[in-house]
Amino acid sequence: MKYTLLLPALAATLGICAVPAFAQRQSAVGPGITPLSATGSLGGVDMSASGITGTLGVGVPGGPALDIFTLNNPVIAGSTAVSTAASSQGNIVFNSGSTVFGAIGVTQPGGPFLLNINGGNTGTAVNFQGPVYATTLNVTGAGSVNFNSGNTNIVATNFAGDGVISLAPNTTVIGALTTTVGANTGTLSLGSASILNGAVGGAVGLRSINVVGGSNTAGVSATITGAANAYAFSLGTNTLNVGGALTIANGGTGGVVNTTIASNSVYGNIRPVGATNLGPSLRVNVLVPSTTLLTVGSQFNIIQTAPGTVQSGTNGSVVNLTIQNPTNPLYSFVAVPAAGTVAGLVTIQTTNVPLLVPVTPPAGVVLPPTLPVAAAVIPALLTAGVASPKGAGLTNDLISVLAPINALSDPSAVVNAVTQLAPSASNLAAPLVTYQGTRQFQALWLPRLDNILCLQPGQTEDETAACRTSQRRNGAWITGFGYSAGQNAQAAFVGYTANAFGLMLGYDAQIAPNTRAGVAFGYGRTNVTGRVYDSRTNFNSYVGTAYIGHDRGPWYVNAAASIGFHDYSDQRSINFSGVGRRAQSTALGQDYTLFGTTGYNFQAQDFRITPLASLQYSRVNLGSFNETGAGDLNLNIQSRSYDFLESGLGVKVARPFVRNEISFTPEVHARWLNQLSNPTVTQTASFQVPGSGSFRTPGFTPARDTFNVGAGITLLSCNCTARVWSLEAVYDYYHRTDGYSAHQGRMRLAARF
Repeated sequence: MKYTLLLPALAATLGICAVPAFAQRQSAVGPGITPLSATGSLGGVDMSASGITGTLGVGVPGGPALDIFTLNNPVIAGSTAVSTAASSQGNIVFNSGSTVFGAIGVTQPGGPFLLNINGGNTGTAVNFQGPVYATTLNVTGAGSVNFNSGNTNIVATNFAGDGVISLAPNTTVIGALTTTVGANTGTLSLGSASILNGAVGGAVGLRSINVVGGSNTAGVSATITGAANAYAFSLGTNTLNVGGALTIANGGTGGVVNTTIASNSVYGNIRPVGATNLGPSLRVNVLVPSTTLLTVGSQFNIIQTAPGTVQSGTNGSVVNLTIQNPTNPLYSFVAVPAAGTVAGLVTIQTTNVPLLVPVTPPAGVVLPPTLPVAAAVIPALLTAGVASPKGAGLTNDLISVLAPINALSDPSAVVNAVTQLAPSASNLAAPLVTYQGTRQFQALWLPRLDNILCLQPGQTEDETAACRTSQRRNGAWITGFGYSAGQNAQAAFVGYTANAFGLMLGYDAQIAPNTRAGVAFGYGRTNVTGRVYDSRTNFNSYVGTAYIGHDRGPWYVNAAASIGFHDYSDQRSINFSGVGRRAQSTALGQDYTLFGTTGYNFQAQDFRITPLASLQYSRVNLGSFNETGAGDLNLNIQSRSYDFLESGLGVKVARPFVRNEISFTPEVHARWLNQLSNPTVTQTASFQVPGSGSFRTPGFTPARDTFNVGAGITLLSCNCTARVWSLEAVYDYYHRTDGYSAHQGRMRLAARF
């Protein structure tokens, strides 16, 4: 005995395949019940002279699982766990759970095969790791019987209790599956490429037929070669092929089909060859995974006759749709046609997806003010790739971005995500900030022509004339400025902040009595940052100005023409759940500006009061931006041109003080600026994907009126000699009623020689 027990281990060590041949086997002889012994559990069982009553009893009800032929784990092909001496003799009753490592019987019709197998008591699982050859198999309770061999089994199965029969992938069971415990009992679970070769459900119908094993990228298929009758079908993303008629809920109410729709082509469906028999209503429960990307209008034939056969079945069955958790509640579907099925065809259609929230907002939901921006993006986004040479449709890169958007269940989050696919707020504001920069540069040369050197307190007319004589000399000056502005959100525009600094050098000379002319060259650096979303647009400005001033006593008129060249760099971040990208681009631009101002100096004791008026025209051009770095989310933003015309009315009050031959002249001023031509800044863009149509953002129109107040002080030599210098410091504040405000500071040093 000692050596006999060592033989299996020795065979395993030597790699001998026929390990079970060395094991002792249990003999179950004659009628009656023979309990499975330790020997049978280890080496298998041979039944003989058992007739129709001889039975192998496995375990006890409520007891622990007891396995058969454990020495054959893993299972060796052709090995038999339980044999019988004659076909249709010998029974097995599984009182407890069990795993059988080998075949039961020998293939039909040659045999010998067993008569009957009972198993699947409530709370137990019987696992057949090898093929099963028997006349019948009954599931006696709410437990499970699992055919796991991946081979062909020949046995007619039946539910005598509300249990489960499952077929592992590539497993075939030849024989009908019925239920004798009553309608709506028993569940059949079919793995990938499994086949139940026979009719299923009989005349009364199972509780459920399930197909398992597919994924959200590819479903699997399973087959019932005969008719199928069940109250529910759970399909996942898989296909159930039915070789005969399909009956749901035995033709009565309460039928259910559970399907998972993972894409426009991967979804659960049933394909019968025969007619589809439905009751007056059918419920289709839809589950949509978070990674799914569906298009509105897509139709899904959940039940359709198999290709090559004529569609046939029930007319007028009303299909009720339910969206199942954890499906995004922003999905919606309808039955087609809504009035009821035609010839048993069950079709549903997508009517809304999360991506379309900006286009079809949910009722009663307050969405971010950027909704119009997001709504403008959607049509171009959905057509991207459709008109490509191969008609490929959405690219994989776009799908990788749109799927996370479709996973968002909060409508506001969807709007915020889609808004980031549009051109940035800082890019939108760039031409407006460029125009505001022209205003800053005008403020740099304009004070140069003020007649302040000849308005000192206590000067006689001769002294004033002498000063004017000195003013005819040539002069150079330098001015620097700093600028900070902010625009609050307005409608769909999220606003921006802008910061700039610059420098201007100038030189002028007397060209005629009371007339001076000069040229100036300036450089500025501006940074624009969008609010709410991460974007920034930076640009360098190179400005050339020619100016002229003429005065007749207290009246003066000044004018200038300038041209500016700008190089822009733009960054736009796209950040939401599952996506993080940054698009970058550059562009060139120009501005052309004409400016004129006039005023009249009133002397009131020691105060100079100057009413003034101005007019400025600017044309701002921005070249196109072609983004890189964000894959198929890169945009091509078209070039833009805008014409601005602004009038100004204001007043300035100055009062000079003299100390130690230095004049201190504080002044205050106020202006009202009105845009006579006030364009709306917009963007027109398209995705860099073949077929993407262009879209236009709603844009932003600034308020027409800007109010400016400021104060400054000028220090200058007042000895009226050939060499005169001045130093000026000024602060300005700008305000509009649309949430815009700005601060500007500048310093100017001038000398004449």
